[in-house]
Amino acid sequence: MVSKCANPACSTPFHYLREGKIFKIEVEITPPITSEDTIELSDGSKVPFLVATRKPGRKLEHFWLCGPCSQNMNLVFDRENGVTVMPKRFARAAAAAAS
Repeated sequence: MVSKCANPACSTPFHYLREGKIFKIEVEITPPITSEDTIELSDGSKVPFLVATRKPGRKLEHFWLCGPCSQNMNLVFDRENGVTVMPKRFARAAAAAAS
């Protein structure tokens, strides 16, 4: 649930969507390693088994930029940094480079 502006430098609380901008971003989540992700050795002991082909899951998250922040800022998602707030002029270049 959205509770405040996504800009870490802003503390404007979200009460209603009168101004600002809502973003729906599909983010990747890495599945946790479970007890099923083990191999039993010949001596009966179990060791972790990490499968390199395991694909991360995805979930839809909502973010909100308040009116003043949405005038100059945009949200960008990348695998290394997650969701980042950056100036609009840089956000366009970052989105083009990620495609």
